Amino acid sequence: MKPVRAAPAGERGSELYPAAAKSILHSDNTRNALFDLSLLSGLLLLSLECTQVGGAQLNQFWALAVFALLLAGRRVHVMGREVLAYFLFLGVAVWLTLFAGYPHIKEVEQIIKFALVYPVFYLVGRQLGRHYLENPLPYGYVILIGFFLFQIALQKFDVPYVYKQVEFMQDAIHGSFLERNWFALFFFGASYMLFLQSERKPFDVSILLAFGVANALISESKTVLIPCGIVLLTQLKGYNSIKLLLLALGGGLYYWRFGGELSGDMLNVRLEEERGLAFTMSTALIAQDWLGHGFGFVESFFSTSVISVKGLGAGTNSVFSSPLDLMLIAGIPGLIMWMVFFCGLGLGWATVICLAPIAAWSISNPLHQNETAYFLLGYLVSWGRDGTFIAARAVRSVRSQAGRFVSPVRVRPRARPVRVHGEPT
Repeated sequence: MKPVRAAPAGERGSELYPAAAKSILHSDNTRNALFDLSLLSGLLLLSLECTQVGGAQLNQFWALAVFALLLAGRRVHVMGREVLAYFLFLGVAVWLTLFAGYPHIKEVEQIIKFALVYPVFYLVGRQLGRHYLENPLPYGYVILIGFFLFQIALQKFDVPYVYKQVEFMQDAIHGSFLERNWFALFFFGASYMLFLQSERKPFDVSILLAFGVANALISESKTVLIPCGIVLLTQLKGYNSIKLLLLALGGGLYYWRFGGELSGDMLNVRLEEERGLAFTMSTALIAQDWLGHGFGFVESFFSTSVISVKGLGAGTNSVFSSPLDLMLIAGIPGLIMWMVFFCGLGLGWATVICLAPIAAWSISNPLHQNETAYFLLGYLVSWGRDGTFIAARAVRSVRSQAGRFVSPVRVRPRARPVRVHGEPT
């Protein structure tokens, strides 16, 4: 008699419930396609900062639409610590803006951004990060490099509506972005997302670093090399000699390309008239009031100050450092917000490591004023929070399948200790 072969689990389900199996497969494929479409369209719109409708960027409409869909599907995930830190900051900042005696400029716009726009980008990034823990990203380095070259072409050919010439850029490449640092942030973030899905071996780090170097040279953003170096130190285990070599090469490149801007008279200008002076005045303002001064205070203060600071004044609503600016807005609650959302305080050690490149970068740049930063922060928090959970769930799933069905996977039971004369061996 011919033996009867037991059908695999997937085949048995398809035979017994063909319609249901096809429906589930179709829904999974549709959901993955929607996530891929959301991510790709979001990245594209995040780059189009020069294209605005009624004063609002296109990416803001995208974030609100995706957030509404996530709410409808009950897919918004957030932790109590995040909520507490956020509402503490927002409550103090709004109260100071409305009732403190300091003058403010464009405070309503800042309140809308911090109360609605930035949290939406963060939560959308959180959910997309959860999804791509288990699914491959819909782009790779070939597409990313192609888009990088496309951004350069936009500026070289002065394409209307998507490129806007900015005087203080000094001919640096910024493409369809409003600042060269936002250009550098976007491409570092997109490459960092790819790196997290890689095997994180020396070759993967080398690709990230090579792209980061090209990013720094093209955009002339000196500080983008900082997060690249931190990824090298925190995400690559072992290979100490390779790390030292790459760090030495990065330091040599930095000195060769940007050393002239950070020495001699130019260094004195930065310390006495630009960032150094801004730091001194900001710390004095923070010491004056540990609760902060509210939204729109920075622009109001530095535009009317007797002491002129290069890069600050009318049209600039933040200083050169995220933690300093958040403290100017809401004092200690502002510092807590930076430590939770940018550093991952209280969200687990894995989250701290994932956020370390952005946290270090934000010390010398006002990343808290950009939508891409909050989207990337949310994405990285999900990787830090849920990475261990996803891995553990995958192991449990393999063991469950091995015990339930005929499978080449064998799970070895844990051996019990043998007792000899009452003592375990």
